[in-house]
Amino acid sequence: MLADYARILLRRWWLVLLPAALVLAITVVTTRPAAPIYVVTMSFAVGLPPEPLRAQVYNYDRHYNWLASEYVTQGFSLIIGKGVFADNVAKRLAQRDVVLPAPLAGAIRSEYRSSVMVVYVSWPDPTQATQIAQAVVDELNENYEAYWPQLKGAGTSPVRLMDPIVPVPTAAPLRDRFDLPMRMLVGLLAGAALVLLWHHLDPVIRERRQVERMGLSVIAEIPERL
Repeated sequence: MLADYARILLRRWWLVLLPAALVLAITVVTTRPAAPIYVVTMSFAVGLPPEPLRAQVYNYDRHYNWLASEYVTQGFSLIIGKGVFADNVAKRLAQRDVVLPAPLAGAIRSEYRSSVMVVYVSWPDPTQATQIAQAVVDELNENYEAYWPQLKGAGTSPVRLMDPIVPVPTAAPLRDRFDLPMRMLVGLLAGAALVLLWHHLDPVIRERRQVERMGLSVIAEIPERL
């Protein structure tokens, strides 16, 4: 059975390859390579200055200092990259004559673990990615009181950058890397389906086994080439 399908496909091999060739040509003409994305990853230690130790007062090994730090970390992680924070970062960049080709929405995101907050800046230009990251750091250091009233009068920023600002290119998404092979595979399957359909609709008897399957005996066979 498999040998029969192989002969059918080989007989019209050009039709098997035709849809894949068309897909390849259209993809090459219409697809433009995606611009590389650069990511700056910044880790921040977050915490409020510890309360001074006082005689006759037990502070539970500064347990409440750590607990407050986790609250502050979570609070800043929830606002970074959204709404007012992103707008303020954009204003800082505008004041520094940095013109961005697109809004910052979606370019800045964050996550946190305990008292450590990680901020990611994703941008297609490495120089601008560095500038955006620096504006994020400056906003956190200089305008932290604008976001949480609990921080008014703290006297110092609750965040401290622990990593250098370095833009790193990221690999192309899996979808981009597998897009053309998947299209080619679909094209080959479509071509094979066309060949099988053609064979099913073809009224011509081409092989003796087709006659034998109908219960008839073959007396002689004329070869294709003498």
